[in-house]
This record gives sequence, structure tokens and C-alpha cells, in this order.
Amino acid sequence: MLYNTQKDVVNIVESKRCEICGNNYQTNSPSRIYCYECSGESTRKNNTTRKHQKTILRRNMKLQAIKLLGGKCSICGYNKCVDALEFHHEDPNEKEFKLGSGNTMAWKDYKKEALKCILVCSNCHKEIHSQLGYYKDKKQDKQ
Repeated sequence: MLYNTQKDVVNIVESKRCEICGNNYQTNSPSRIYCYECSGESTRKNNTTRKHQKTILRRNMKLQAIKLLGGKCSICGYNKCVDALEFHHEDPNEKEFKLGSGNTMAWKDYKKEALKCILVCSNCHKEIHSQLGYYKDKKQDKQ
């Protein structure tokens, strides 16, 4: 542990391991579990930086989950743009939450949910849902 002193205040700087990427980082926050690269840095007083921090965190969780599932579409092999890669739950009954919902949760929960999925590109994902009849049911509901 390192100690920094400023204006008679002692900040204990700890070395920690990021739960998302596994890299070591230094922080004086006892509650921080992700490195600054994976989760960004914000202040509780500034809501704008807090929103930006959550965006960085969600993106890095998705990037790690993509790596975990092989980094490419499991059907056609597409891997050019991570924004076009999606998670498909093979068994909808096991689905606890949607990974792209915009909610921020702990990495261990995100990872657990990602492992229930296959990684597919947007096109293959649409084809899967079309074959399962999801889109036909929605059209019929509107009529």
C-alpha cells in the first residue's frame, strides 16, 4: 500500500485487479472493483461524467464478453464491427435479463448471462429469430 498526504488528509492507495480485464490498477477507493480503463472515472457531483462512465463500463463489459465467446459470429464468422455482434440466448427459459438492455450490472452477473448465449452478427440474429417465428408473431399481433 502507498500513502499520499495532501492537506493533512491521508489517502490509502491500493493495488487491485480489475474484475473485467484482469489488469492491475491503483486506486484510493475501497469500493472500486474495475480499473479506470474499463469503467472510466467520474465524480458523484458531476452527473455528465457519471453517465459517460457507465457508457464506458457497459462497452468494456460487452468487449470482454465478445472475447469470451470467441470474438466472431458463431454462424458466419463475421468479426469486423463489435457493434454488429449480438448475444442470442439459445434457451429463452434460462434468460434472466437482456444483455443489451442498457442497464449496468456487476461483471460476474453479465459474464454469467453471456455464457448462456451464442455470439452472432446482426444479420444471423435476425435470421434466427425469423426462423423461430418471433417476427411473424409480432406482425400478427399488430393486425
